[in-house]
Amino acid sequence: MAVAIIGGPLGYAVGSILISTVHEDGATSIAANAATNPITNTVHLVAYILASFLLPLGAVGLAQLAYARVPWLATIGGLLAVVGWLPFSALTALDDLMRAMAQLPGSGSYAVLLDQFANDVVMGGYLLIYIVGHLVAYVLLAIALRRARVIPRWAAWSMMASSPLTVAVFVLPGRPLVLGDVALTLLVIGSIPAARAMVARNRLSNS
Repeated sequence: MAVAIIGGPLGYAVGSILISTVHEDGATSIAANAATNPITNTVHLVAYILASFLLPLGAVGLAQLAYARVPWLATIGGLLAVVGWLPFSALTALDDLMRAMAQLPGSGSYAVLLDQFANDVVMGGYLLIYIVGHLVAYVLLAIALRRARVIPRWAAWSMMASSPLTVAVFVLPGRPLVLGDVALTLLVIGSIPAARAMVARNRLSNS
């Protein structure tokens, strides 16, 4: 559980730093995948795949840490996080689809298909659940963990700040993607004390 608490955000951060395109149109996404280093692209996908398994589990761990003292807040935050992270596998599969299209002859001809697939009701629903679920969840979980005195104040603020910074990437002019990297770095940093608390808790329960 401690590995999931820190490993999920870390895998998410590594994959996001190495990703070649973020919510661009089909033609731009395919071209970016064709131009990127294939090793870098593979590492990004592997990191996302690992994160897709670890993030929901880590969210359960965060909620578990705070549950004894703030059960309702921990439960709501944990459920939102799990529901928010479940579509991440589908979104990772979309990245893999872009990579596969970029490797085919005449890759540019698949741009319309990619746009239709990425923007249909199913993928749009996944994206909406993912965005709202995990961004709100980390604010609630940070508050819960701080109220339960599981993590220090700076870690709670670090975890909490990751959500508005992520939103800022898409609402500020020019889409400053570097803010997304900063947000994920803060999430990783804020998760470290929680992972240590989980290790300490397990040691106490086993002693």
